[in-house]
Amino acid sequence: MEQILVAAATLPVSVLGPRAVLVNEGARTGKLYILKSGDLEVVRDGSTVAAIGDPGSVIGDMSALLDLPHSATVRTRNGAEVHVADDADAFLDAHPAAARHIARLLAARLHKTTALLVDMRRQAKVREDQVMFDKIFALLE
Repeated sequence: MEQILVAAATLPVSVLGPRAVLVNEGARTGKLYILKSGDLEVVRDGSTVAAIGDPGSVIGDMSALLDLPHSATVRTRNGAEVHVADDADAFLDAHPAAARHIARLLAARLHKTTALLVDMRRQAKVREDQVMFDKIFALLE
């Protein structure tokens, strides 16, 4: 994550207090956020799905790359500092190592998700469940 922090060093920093919202689920910002310090939680459909505390962690990557609304709300726990790239495309174009780092993170997420789906499909006892997994895998092609 060092290369992403180096690339982000010239970006403006936003300081957020405890329980502050960085991005709202369903909103569009077009921005990329890089955690400088602090701790964040990711909440989707009202459930906390992840904790983020490693400096250099990237928030908003899927939304920015796919030009989609944010899939989750990200908020601080006790406060945080984040670098803000207002134009994600320009930032990634200017910093190919950071773009490669994000690509690797996304590939790792897809790899883990696919492995989990394969395991769940293997355990499915009902034919309807197997059909559902077939549909999910078709979406990943």
